[in-house]
Amino acid sequence: MKVILEYFGKVQKCIMALPRVEIERYEEQILSKERGNLRIRLRFFDNSLLEISEAVNIENGIFKWLAYRYHYQNSNTTAIFRYDNTPHHPDISTFPEHKHTGKSVISAVRPDIEQVLSEVKDYVKL
Repeated sequence: MKVILEYFGKVQKCIMALPRVEIERYEEQILSKERGNLRIRLRFFDNSLLEISEAVNIENGIFKWLAYRYHYQNSNTTAIFRYDNTPHHPDISTFPEHKHTGKSVISAVRPDIEQVLSEVKDYVKL
């Protein structure tokens, strides 16, 4: 279980370093040493919310995200951004990966957890 556990430990360390955040949900599902699912829900001091969902598989040391979603919304439940790889925008150059920003959908590759948290910090002013 060491490989996927190491990745989950890295994610948890990044989250624990955030100030003024309530962890509403942190769920790890370890399917094998190379496969796991992660579901996280973080509430920030301004009542904004970040939801993280990942299904990760590691083959020959290479990480592959079978599914992911990083959804950030403000305290009024208005979506600020969401990265995901749901295949519903075939016209996007990074299909199936993309980013929702307000009412727009743009090309974007999957950011790592540090990048997602950094983007949230810009909105929350942590």
